[in-house]
Amino acid sequence: MASEHKESSVLSDDQLRILEENFRTNRHPEGTSLMLIAAEVGVSEEDVEKWFRLRMAKWRKEQGLPPTIGSVLD
Repeated sequence: MASEHKESSVLSDDQLRILEENFRTNRHPEGTSLMLIAAEVGVSEEDVEKWFRLRMAKWRKEQGLPPTIGSVLD
């Protein structure tokens, strides 16, 4: 995805590592978790939320699932 590549180029390797570690333990962070991840990475909660949405779509595609939850194919 072009937008995902653009997002990756803006984040440092350390920031991406932190996001990936968090993704492995919680694919849907909300509330306090989202706030703590954003603070640790040093970006806005909205940016973290967007990264997780894109990363989840990528993960679902890798698993052979439709890119969004709630599809009739689920």
